[in-house]
Amino acid sequence: MSGGALRHAARGLLPRPGRVIGVATAALLLTLPVLDATRRTGWRADLRTVTTASVLVASVGAFLLAARYSARRPADRLSVRLAVGLCGTGLLAVGYLAAAQLYHRLVVPVAVDGALHGLPGRGLALALLAGAFGVALGALWRQPVLLALLLAVLALAELSSRRSGVRVGPFSAAPAWLFGVGQPHDVPGCVSVVPAECVTWTYRHWPAGLVLAGGVLVAVLAAAGSAARRPSGAGGPVVATGPAVDGSLGGGGGPAGCAEHQTHDAAGGPAAGPVVPVRRWYAYAVGLIVAGLALAPVVIGTGALHATGDFAEGIGTSATVGSAAELPVADAGRLAVFAVGPTEVRDCHAVSLDGTRVDLSPVLGTVRYGDSVDYRWVGTFRMPAPGRWTVACSGDEGEYLVTGSPQVRGLVGRLVEAPRPVDWLLGALPGLLVGGYTALARHRRTGRVDRE
Repeated sequence: MSGGALRHAARGLLPRPGRVIGVATAALLLTLPVLDATRRTGWRADLRTVTTASVLVASVGAFLLAARYSARRPADRLSVRLAVGLCGTGLLAVGYLAAAQLYHRLVVPVAVDGALHGLPGRGLALALLAGAFGVALGALWRQPVLLALLLAVLALAELSSRRSGVRVGPFSAAPAWLFGVGQPHDVPGCVSVVPAECVTWTYRHWPAGLVLAGGVLVAVLAAAGSAARRPSGAGGPVVATGPAVDGSLGGGGGPAGCAEHQTHDAAGGPAAGPVVPVRRWYAYAVGLIVAGLALAPVVIGTGALHATGDFAEGIGTSATVGSAAELPVADAGRLAVFAVGPTEVRDCHAVSLDGTRVDLSPVLGTVRYGDSVDYRWVGTFRMPAPGRWTVACSGDEGEYLVTGSPQVRGLVGRLVEAPRPVDWLLGALPGLLVGGYTALARHRRTGRVDRE
């Protein structure tokens, strides 16, 4: 395949790579907050859980991209669409899963609760199967009767597998492939009266993998049979979006409306695409800035919570809001202030016996510890010297707690105690990048038009 054909295939699969990268980054950053919001209070994430969530995101993304590409390229042979879909979604899945592993090991290190036992590898295989399934459904998109028939066959196979006791069907095989199908075994020589103690479990993955691959193969064969019955080129021209060539910005890969990024139809000529005005790109940038400023504290706060090592909540010196707490400080270092329950704590400061005053440095985001009692991390004192210090905080009714600062691992441990402008910069950075790129693209386009 020539270089031009490769570029054409890549643009067909990823007509807007900037948006795909943005969505993948947002999914990576918001995975932990979403998991935290759906779990019980006090839940702590582990590497296996976040890896499973990353596999789910990669598989859904592979399916959607492959289905969209296959549905919009009816003039290409199914074998070409299948090869492009598998290669492209496979590379994207590898990149996303690798980024997720690095993120949850270096930026927000979560607890490692046992080995992964090949979970990332099975996740990559699941993403490839999802991509192949998406190509097959995309090829059948313009034939709703065949598409409905295929889905009905797969649904009947799922129902029959549950009634027969096999426990895995074309759809339920996906989680069974990731986690394995449990097989109980009697423990030889066990004399316990508790039945559960006399059973051990092993988990096999390959039966579910065969069922999953079989379901995808049926979908691909249905798409191949449908393509064989259609005359060549019956799909018509490809409808593709591309950047405008006037003063406005097109949608092909970003707001750079240059002619070299135009897509082409089946005949090889330029295809007209919807025009995205410059003002709309600036509106996107403003929206990203607002969303980033709102979500950055959530991402940092949730990451700090799940990256915290061993921390004993409730141990320290407590006092009611408005009164002082005296405590000895053995060494220069950090002391943390926590609001107990729904208490609002503000204006905290520490004073030593010689009159040295230290103000509280607030943490970024909302970091809450505890299960039955809520301990919200308000901020940190950086004590310059040991001695006896008096801490005072104002606010509403309630209590506050002064104790050692939590040990937050990874990069998020530095971000959570960074100055407030860092939070603003991180939140506004995506919108600023889009706005800057839009302004640069418009400037280049205006200069090119003036020279012509």
